[in-house]
Amino acid sequence: MPLRPRRGPPVPASGAAWSRGIIGLLVLLLVCATGILLYLNERDTRQKSVTVGAGPGTRDRVEVNADVQRTDPETRTVTLELTLDARGRYGDGSGGPADDITLITDSPDHEKLEVPAKTAAWRKGVTLPLSEGTASDYPFDRYRTALAVGATVHGRQIPVTLHIRDLDPAFLVGPDSTYYTEQVAAVDSVVQRSRSTFILAWFMIAAMWAVALAVVGACWLVVRQRRGLLWPALGWMAASLFALVGLRNAAPGNPPNGCILDYAAFYWAEALIALSLTRLVLHGVLVEHRIGGPVPLPAAPADPAPRRPRPRPRRVPPGMRPRAHDKRRGRT
Repeated sequence: MPLRPRRGPPVPASGAAWSRGIIGLLVLLLVCATGILLYLNERDTRQKSVTVGAGPGTRDRVEVNADVQRTDPETRTVTLELTLDARGRYGDGSGGPADDITLITDSPDHEKLEVPAKTAAWRKGVTLPLSEGTASDYPFDRYRTALAVGATVHGRQIPVTLHIRDLDPAFLVGPDSTYYTEQVAAVDSVVQRSRSTFILAWFMIAAMWAVALAVVGACWLVVRQRRGLLWPALGWMAASLFALVGLRNAAPGNPPNGCILDYAAFYWAEALIALSLTRLVLHGVLVEHRIGGPVPLPAAPADPAPRRPRPRPRRVPPGMRPRAHDKRRGRT
């Protein structure tokens, strides 16, 4: 019966192991803290509104709040939601207009918006066109848009204050220039992908190349070792080929086919995986056809033949007589 080895006293952990663990934990905490700070910075940037028009010193004015709700590069439009607050003699004391107000915008579909008097809550969605840029530059596509707002009461122009704020998580609308002339407030903005979209797009590019190079390395190793059809490796490569398609379709913002993301990583990764898979299959078929079947596994070392127990002579204690058959055996 084999004896179990005795367990010695526990070996104390070295100081170097503790140091590596602490350093790894600090790096993990630093990465998480950096991500949280980036999120807070982007959120604060979006919450800040751009104000142009009549200042707080103008008591009698109309304040128009424009919130960017959605940017659609396919239709090349920006959707905004407008709300209105009347101040001074143009308001009824609760933020609603005291008289009928007409808002004049540069929206192709909503050039004039009527705001009835005594309206407690007024909201209206408008669309603005996107100029310049193309969606095929994803994720580096940039566009421009402009919003101009004026207001009239009984056909007479009145002071306007415009507040524009970006609420679209996929795009960042940043003001490029503002002006206020003849009681018309206008903002020219640059529209680009948000920081989170940039980070995810770069991660997807790196992941596609990493998977493709891993498949190429595995194919080279199997061919170099002259193995046959390794079905687990073939299944993994085929799964990677289709997994990258799902990863590409999950890119935020629905990038069109043939964008920079495709030419930078997706097309090449798919081509490398498909070529490696084909090369591995052809190599495995030729190897197994040459040997007439699956490649045999290396033979395990043969177990040694069991030894027959050798009889041990029986020792007779002194003062005792041996048995009869022992005497006979001794005589023969």
